[in-house]
Amino acid sequence: MDAQIDLTINKIDSELVSKKTVVFRERSHCISCESSKLYPVWQGRFTDQPTRSFIERCHYSQDVIALLGEETFSLVHCENCGMVFHQRILTPEWLNLLYSQWINDAQIEHMEAEYQTGNDREILFERGRQCMKHLLRLQKLLLPNTTERCRVLDYGCGDGYFLALAKLFGFGAYGIDFSSVRNERAAKMGIAIFNNLESLESYQIGRMHAVTLFQVLEHLEDPLAVLSKIANTMEDGGILIVEVPDCRGISQPQNFSEFHAVHPLEHINAFTSITLKRMCEQVGFVSIRRIPAQVTTSFLDTVRTEVSRFIQPNRTAQYFRLHKSY
Repeated sequence: MDAQIDLTINKIDSELVSKKTVVFRERSHCISCESSKLYPVWQGRFTDQPTRSFIERCHYSQDVIALLGEETFSLVHCENCGMVFHQRILTPEWLNLLYSQWINDAQIEHMEAEYQTGNDREILFERGRQCMKHLLRLQKLLLPNTTERCRVLDYGCGDGYFLALAKLFGFGAYGIDFSSVRNERAAKMGIAIFNNLESLESYQIGRMHAVTLFQVLEHLEDPLAVLSKIANTMEDGGILIVEVPDCRGISQPQNFSEFHAVHPLEHINAFTSITLKRMCEQVGFVSIRRIPAQVTTSFLDTVRTEVSRFIQPNRTAQYFRLHKSY
């Protein structure tokens, strides 16, 4: 059955590409407050420089510039709440094509080889260290509230490495990711991965004690609606961890790093610490302090972590607790 579904998807994708030009749709109201008072801060054609060069440096598996043709983009700012987002976005069919084919293993390897700092071993080690910190914080935050095994959902889990570590720490680990390739990789590690929240709920696993959203909300057409659905799957008092690119001060990008933060094809929502907090609060999440966690043999790292008990800068990596009566 899965093979038949994949063949159908590939057939649809091939038909889309054969049409030569992509299809966009417009978000006419603010994705956070529904206001129509929007004004552009960066707009143009994808074929204009320097946007064209930025996109070419993404190493997509298809000639995306040719497919985009004379299409335009428009990054807008909401006068009412300050949210910044791309008004014109790819239709769901083309978004699926973007993430299922244009971004593949080869594309990711090219991107990492060109732009990552440090070697693979250092990057993987630091990624694992940060995952351990998150799990230590979750154990501290959740332990007083439940005696059962804590269930963690990683929304947009990719290959499931965070969940594999969570499982090792004794959490019930579940993931959501629409990519069938990533689902297969995660399944090999014994992780239960679902295509969407509805599929997860149909298994009657129980409400989640914690949900993580690592670099996900910036990709979603309606992040507020997704946050609302996530809140409905969680226990009251559950913990939400959200990380998104910090787009503070970025309007017209001046370098590749800034472009990637407000990428008009991929990063269609541009959050700051304020707009991220405001959106999460709309569906019942209350911001909480990030508990310092030590996973290091370095004295300097220990000192820096302990200082964070007293000084926590505004950032777009935030912790929340769900209060359904909030």
